[in-house]
Amino acid sequence: MMEYVNFRLSKIEKEIIIAIARSHGISVEDFIKNSIFKEMGPFREDLAFNLLKEGKIGFKRTWKISGLTYHEFLIEWNKHGAEEKISQIAEEEDLKTALSLDLAPYFKEKQL
Repeated sequence: MMEYVNFRLSKIEKEIIIAIARSHGISVEDFIKNSIFKEMGPFREDLAFNLLKEGKIGFKRTWKISGLTYHEFLIEWNKHGAEEKISQIAEEEDLKTALSLDLAPYFKEKQL
């Protein structure tokens, strides 16, 4: 689902944006969106790793919010010494689920 963000520009600002977008062969919307996301990159990384540190999100969500490629994210994850904070309850539930799995269908049959 797409959302909208509306803001006002002066006439000259709009003309400048249109001219730059055209010179790059992209739509005004794409030019503005790309510019905003490029500018907010460092803020996204800080937000993502702060939320992770506070235990509010996990690995995958941190990666998505950061806006980094997977490789870039792993490098930053390492630099931050980041760790997921998983509650004791979640760990116990995951362990219980793992121990209850029937793995027999996944074993290779012994050959005679």
